[in-house]
Amino acid sequence: MGSSSSDKAHGAYIPLAAVQDEDEEGHAHDGELHLHLHLPTAVKRRRSERRRALLGCLIVLCLVCAIPLLLTIGNRVLRPNAGLRTSTSTSTRTSTSATDRLYRGGAAIRKINHDAVLMIKTGHSILYDRIPMQLVEPRPDIPNRLVYSDVALRIGDTPVLDALVNYSQTHADLQEFGEYRRLQQAKLNGLTIEPTTSGWDLDRFKFAPMTHHAWTLYPNATWYIVIDGDTFLFWSTLLRWLERYFDRPDATPWYLGYDEVGDPKNSRYFAHGGAGFAMSQGLLRAIHTNDTDGAKFLADKRFDFIRCGDCSLGDYIADLPGRNGHVDAGVDIFHHDGLDKVIFRPRLWHAYVVSLHHNSPAQLNTLRQWERAFLPTLPAWDGVRQCDLLYGLSPAFLREPLHAYMAASKSVNASTELAKLNRTVVKRDWKAEEVDNWECGQACMAKYGGSMTEQSCDDECTAHPDCYGWQLGGTVCMLNRNGFRLGGPVNENFLIRTGWRLDRLAALESRMPCADATFRAQADGVGFGLKAGRADFKNTRLDEKWVVPGPPPEGSVAALAGAQGQGQGQGEEYWPVWNRTRPWVKHQGPLYPTFPSAAPPNITQAAPTPSSSSSSSSSSSS
Repeated sequence: MGSSSSDKAHGAYIPLAAVQDEDEEGHAHDGELHLHLHLPTAVKRRRSERRRALLGCLIVLCLVCAIPLLLTIGNRVLRPNAGLRTSTSTSTRTSTSATDRLYRGGAAIRKINHDAVLMIKTGHSILYDRIPMQLVEPRPDIPNRLVYSDVALRIGDTPVLDALVNYSQTHADLQEFGEYRRLQQAKLNGLTIEPTTSGWDLDRFKFAPMTHHAWTLYPNATWYIVIDGDTFLFWSTLLRWLERYFDRPDATPWYLGYDEVGDPKNSRYFAHGGAGFAMSQGLLRAIHTNDTDGAKFLADKRFDFIRCGDCSLGDYIADLPGRNGHVDAGVDIFHHDGLDKVIFRPRLWHAYVVSLHHNSPAQLNTLRQWERAFLPTLPAWDGVRQCDLLYGLSPAFLREPLHAYMAASKSVNASTELAKLNRTVVKRDWKAEEVDNWECGQACMAKYGGSMTEQSCDDECTAHPDCYGWQLGGTVCMLNRNGFRLGGPVNENFLIRTGWRLDRLAALESRMPCADATFRAQADGVGFGLKAGRADFKNTRLDEKWVVPGPPPEGSVAALAGAQGQGQGQGEEYWPVWNRTRPWVKHQGPLYPTFPSAAPPNITQAAPTPSSSSSSSSSSSS
């Protein structure tokens, strides 16, 4: 409400929280409430002097009386309060120190952290079962997070984007979009939605708009990484893998992930969405060549009739110039299943693990808590390996006997100590699934009287030096050759028992120590995940050709990395660099020059805060 200058001159203008003192003449400063008493000047001066003298006496008297009281109170109150203030200050310093410890070593934040965008895809019917655990922890190492769903809302401070808002009219006649309208109405009416298969059918339409949106929102990002809401991403490990092996991502069209079969007759493959996949800036430039606003990409009909969205996206990418229908790399390090299905193989002992899929909220939390504690113990160039998962996250009924067996095998009286321990851990009502599909057939069973028991199955494993365990279903014995899995519980009616050979695992650890930095650096020198493919579920004969590597030569890059990278916090300034005359991985598509970016498309975001901008990152959910 405005006020004129005449109002202010006559004392009617009263600004809030701006009251000031009168001067000696009784005139208020500009804009303040004031009163004029109109007394003679001399009278006012004498009264003022008397008031000042009286006020001074009162102040002195109060101080004399108050000092003993203040000292008494100080002894009883001020000291505890001072202690509380000190405690608060210490707590603040401790919190800062804890954050520093969390993001150091293998979790150290580097430039690539700020150049990558994480896109988490989910659906409204499963949103609250998955996304909160992805967002519960502040992640300064993931500054650019986007969550895409089919209903716009907010989870805490994180906006969840409706990726399908621009399709709601153009695709209204499709049967799947009846589910979209149902979800929108449920949100408006505050209804709880149960997961349905219709939600999965709707999910496939999100890949094109979320890819285009992330590209236009972050046109200068180096990497665009996509996961599902139940995917656990070893973020720091993935970034180190990308940074080390893939040249010129700003111009090279990299498409990296688990190479899933789409159309084998036409050699069409795609990066599995649940395993997570990475697209470089160069690839998104290729997708948007002569299609800056994404109109052609978003309207492509294959997203309408191919039932899985990651398949559709892979098929679209396969038609880009220079592509051969496969992803460029990612074999054995992107996992489309959970920890229970990972195949631990000697040749992959020091291979990176960048993702695990099909995790419950509890599993997502367990994985993150372990990663938080583990990464800071590594040098900055290192990341999570297969053997790390075995020793840190395997079930206690296997992990604890394995640690005890390895400790006994290293003791002075190894034979005596090992004799006290079981060489095989057997778990009933537990299925770990076979590896390389070797079954003890009729000829094999004949050696044991025609039927198999736990003991005879274990004896058959002993006869095969490449056997790391076995699975007995009824009387059918399957050996885990060239590797093993952790598995999970099954119904007792299946009569399934699984065994792991601790002696074979301890021997493997002895030959290739998991934590030895020289072996880890040597593995990086060879490189893992540098070709297209999927985890090998059957015998590919790759393991038969593989031999256990010896220690790296003295003075080699791997040996140097090991010497400087041993132990917590050491070697963080050292980043192994291998002299090479060609790229680690040969790209498929042509190189693309830079070209102008487009404005972000109209993707609905729930109640953005006034301070947020279109270029700021948002946390997301899957």
